[in-house]
Amino acid sequence: MVLVAAIDVGGTKTRIEIFSEAREPLDAVVFDTPRSGDVTATLAQAVEKLAGEKKMDVAAVASPGPSDPVKGIILNPPNLSKEWWNLRITDRLGELLGCPVALENDANLGALGESEYGAGHEHSHVLYITVSTGIGTGLAVNGHIFGGSRGFAGELGHTTVTEKDRICGCGRRGCVEAVASGTAIAKQALNAGWSPPNGERPTARAVAEAAAAGDKAALEILTEAATYLGKAIVNFLYAYDPDVVLLGGGVAQSDLFLDLMRKAVDLEPMMPAFRGVPVLRAALGERSVIYGTRALAEKVAAESQGR
Repeated sequence: MVLVAAIDVGGTKTRIEIFSEAREPLDAVVFDTPRSGDVTATLAQAVEKLAGEKKMDVAAVASPGPSDPVKGIILNPPNLSKEWWNLRITDRLGELLGCPVALENDANLGALGESEYGAGHEHSHVLYITVSTGIGTGLAVNGHIFGGSRGFAGELGHTTVTEKDRICGCGRRGCVEAVASGTAIAKQALNAGWSPPNGERPTARAVAEAAAAGDKAALEILTEAATYLGKAIVNFLYAYDPDVVLLGGGVAQSDLFLDLMRKAVDLEPMMPAFRGVPVLRAALGERSVIYGTRALAEKVAAESQGR
């Protein structure tokens, strides 16, 4: 039995699932992404706790970009703390777990997961966009990740869609991530003086729920974010010409946000040939990346065994 660990390091939460040959995980855990200390050791300890007496055969890590999957280095993702920057995670985690470890951009693995097991299964060119703490994009072509020359491709969250003075974590102004991510929605609500009914600090989920319940101020904030994402999606259609666009991440779980975004896509001027590409919610929900990470780990396991 091959035992694999799929590790999804997000800007806010980290999810780890242990798989055998079966599709469903043997065990899983979700915790706040560590932002201090030896972050790799924290991952290793969580994996070992899940595995118990079992030894891992292979592990794969999904992280926000940019990362270098060839060298196994997490570079400088704006949504991760400095402890993660320039981290040779495949070498270090491999030493701690005693098994091969692979690394890949999380959105690329979301595309792979949906292509293999989700809503992209019947399509050859799958564009996956995650709308969460940040905005990531990945493209799977015939079941393989398109990563560009160094594995950096797909950072379309850091392309600009507005001249508004919204500074992104990458340093640019007006990026999609700076105006349409979950973080951006929460920040815009805070700047507008909006707060949820419970009086707590605003979150993207709270804004979406309030907008769906008829809160006009929340609806305005959500509509603006969805409109910017719609503009970005049209750019992505021109760049990648996918068969289908799949939306994942926490913000995309809002039906209202999806409806507003689709309307924005329809309202954008577009060459007729590019119209009609379906924009759907990712079928695997917040586990798209985990399933892609599992697929990557199994590929590494097969290669190590000479299959």
